[in-house]
Amino acid sequence: MQKLERFLPGFNHVLYGKPPKTAFTQYREKLLKLRQSTLSELSSIFEGLIPLDKLSPNARGAHSRTRVYSRSVSFFGFLHQVLSPGMPCREVVRKVQSFCSEKNLPLPDSDNAAYCRARGKLDDELLDTIHTHISEKVQQRVMQNQRWKDRDVKVIDGTGITLPDTVENQKEFPQPSRQLPGCGFPVMKVVACFCLASGALLKWVETELKRHESRIMVKFIEHFRPGDVVLTDRGFSSYGNLAALWIKGVDAVMRVHQARKLDYRKGKVLRPMDRLVLWEKPACPKGWDADHWASLPATMMLRIVRIRIEVKGFRVRQYDLVTTLLDEQTYSADDLAELYFRRWAVELFFRHIKTTMGMEMLRCKTPKMVRKELRMFIIAHNLIRALMQEAASLYLCDLTRLSFKGTVDTLRQFSYAIYATKDAPQTRARIFDEMLLVIASEKVPLRENRSEPRALKKRPKPFQRLMCHRSKFKVSKSRK
Repeated sequence: MQKLERFLPGFNHVLYGKPPKTAFTQYREKLLKLRQSTLSELSSIFEGLIPLDKLSPNARGAHSRTRVYSRSVSFFGFLHQVLSPGMPCREVVRKVQSFCSEKNLPLPDSDNAAYCRARGKLDDELLDTIHTHISEKVQQRVMQNQRWKDRDVKVIDGTGITLPDTVENQKEFPQPSRQLPGCGFPVMKVVACFCLASGALLKWVETELKRHESRIMVKFIEHFRPGDVVLTDRGFSSYGNLAALWIKGVDAVMRVHQARKLDYRKGKVLRPMDRLVLWEKPACPKGWDADHWASLPATMMLRIVRIRIEVKGFRVRQYDLVTTLLDEQTYSADDLAELYFRRWAVELFFRHIKTTMGMEMLRCKTPKMVRKELRMFIIAHNLIRALMQEAASLYLCDLTRLSFKGTVDTLRQFSYAIYATKDAPQTRARIFDEMLLVIASEKVPLRENRSEPRALKKRPKPFQRLMCHRSKFKVSKSRK
């Protein structure tokens, strides 16, 4: 029978079974499994949103060799960090070590240098591709009743993010000029475009603090689609931005800039304090490309509306809006007022991603890694928004009433249970649906016309203020 092997290769395996695997073969298969694994519970939850094929090893270059910290391990380790405020790199290393211990593999080094190097090799193009894929998925899930007048509304605003005080960060993103050297922190300005219906962060631009937001808006225009409505505050209100949006076929609703003087006695009367006016193009302002400015129309027909807000117990306030929505029958003054006051949602979006998720101060020491960390926070924010969107759609509740903080906490506690039942599809599906039910039941209470000024009740510790560079700082005699 053994002689049949020469004529029928492999036939003896059918009769006698496969030969035992060598120790080297078993070790190589374990390494291959480790390389393909994400080592994260988050992958089993977001597998339909994150394109896992993009995290496969490269054919050559970075993330091409068999390493413990593969591309998928580095990505999900980074994602786990931004979803758990304050988690150090060392804890991710401990997570990998526990997995290797479970699979009877040699433990990686306890030093976090290898993980930090692998994290630094996640190129920005890959992270942008993942972000685009997630944001498109979220946009496709927006229901018709969540749109404004059957149109998509994009809201734009800017914020500042504090960075660690290193030489590289100070050079790229200088601290505010009013602060003394050595006493401040680098600040990166981020101008972001959100979807008003879903809350997803679609596009952003990072720049230094001194650059004005209005000049940055031009970079978003190419990403808008004809028929979109752009909603901003008065910091973005200018002839150039309105004209550039109008050429693209995008409408805008903005508060009139405080420097522009309005005269409601001029123009075509639509309703009281509602006029059609003709604006003329001024001289090319500083910061605009001369050729781009020359391509804008010389005049524009715009609509200005004054709205009054009267709430019992509060002062009467009035705001002047400018818009390219000229049809007063379809877009009444009340509709414009309601839309503009929904702009406040962007402040909540920034509060969620900065305060709730801990992005107020990034932790990376170089501008290259700061940009990667920012991208990971945006990806994590959009994944949370997608989870809230799925819960609202399944249990038919108002998306704007769901708690962002409650969703983050629920995800953090349910993720391990979902990951532990990955080999039991029915149990896993049941746990996932129950997680969505918990998210849908965590509603934010309605607090209309609530006023809570920003103030701290807890006093800071009575440490001495740093009023000069630390190398020149001396402790006060009274402190001794």
